[in-house]
Amino acid sequence: MKNLFLENIDLKQGLLDELLKCSFCGLCEWVCPTLSVLNHRLYGPRGRVEIIVYSIQNEVINKEIIESVYTCLLCKACNTQCPAGINIAGSIRRFRTTLYPAKR
Repeated sequence: MKNLFLENIDLKQGLLDELLKCSFCGLCEWVCPTLSVLNHRLYGPRGRVEIIVYSIQNEVINKEIIESVYTCLLCKACNTQCPAGINIAGSIRRFRTTLYPAKR
């Protein structure tokens, strides 16, 4: 099994290009169902964006990162509130594919 997280530079750069548009204003957070239940910044859209950017830039994967992105319901509520027009849910989904890529 190949690890796309380390090898797919185009995917990583595409995610970074999208997520670095975030100004961390927090407007996305009030509609996030997981943030309201889990009550921890890493389980909200802004925290997930930040942790994905950190993970890609530093090539780090750990339990905290995995839990953060896999608690997202991909409901896209955050997308509707983002003033920068970031596809947050889509970026989280794409990042997940780098963690557990399909067997080749």
